[in-house]
Amino acid sequence: MKKYFRQFRWVFLAVAVLAAVTAIVYALGLKSGEKTRTNSECTTEERVFDYADVLTDEEENNLRQLISKRETEAGCDIVLVTLEESLADYAAKYEKNCPTNQYVRIFADNFYDEHAFGFNKPRGDGIILVDNYFREADGKIHTWLSTCGSTYETYSDEMIDQLLDDVYEDVDTDPYRAYETYVNDVYYDMQPASLGAFLSIPVCLIAATVILVLYLLYQFSLRQNGASVMARTYMEGGKPEFHTNRDQYLRKFVTTRHIERNTGGSGGGGGHISSGGVSHGGGGHSR
Repeated sequence: MKKYFRQFRWVFLAVAVLAAVTAIVYALGLKSGEKTRTNSECTTEERVFDYADVLTDEEENNLRQLISKRETEAGCDIVLVTLEESLADYAAKYEKNCPTNQYVRIFADNFYDEHAFGFNKPRGDGIILVDNYFREADGKIHTWLSTCGSTYETYSDEMIDQLLDDVYEDVDTDPYRAYETYVNDVYYDMQPASLGAFLSIPVCLIAATVILVLYLLYQFSLRQNGASVMARTYMEGGKPEFHTNRDQYLRKFVTTRHIERNTGGSGGGGGHISSGGVSHGGGGHSR
């Protein structure tokens, strides 16, 4: 057994070094992917505007902390607004004959623009969810997700619908959970579409350790079972012998088919210009 472990001591050493590096990196707070906010002109540091008072003070503070973390990881401002008031008169000031389900869109765009939200610059990279609990003339509660900058470039119509669907799963029974889902969805959606985006150092360490253990168990089982088959066991005279085989080419059949490309995640969902002249994307749901 001692001889066996001496044979693989370099493997254990590699795992120990990897574990040490992981501990040092996290101790220093050097988490990969974190970004620095460069917008100094935003009019407020607040991100949770619970005017409808559907959240407790503790829930608001928890959301603020979560948003603060997710913003640096996603590289965009994440804003939440709840209302409980009619926006009919408000919307009429900006658009004549505006459909009822678009009132909240006008408010969301203007709220974002007027506060100069944006992670990289005023009216830059960011996203805002406005949930108005007031039932308008159509008898519905309307919600709007407005994107800007990098989020506008990322979110397609399908992604916007999916995020709003996720929020609506819990919004009537547990608003906090619904808005927590909103924040986390934005974080996941804004990660680069690569394997590295889903792997952290601890995950890599765990995976490497599991693979190592399985490999060592396999090697140990071979020795316990007395495995002795070598590469030259079945070679005549202990030397390899090669036989020449040739395949005769007779005919060729070629089958072709057209493969459609999936362009559903190309971003730019709900593109429009706000009353302040800023390019936004977005979409809404009603309940």
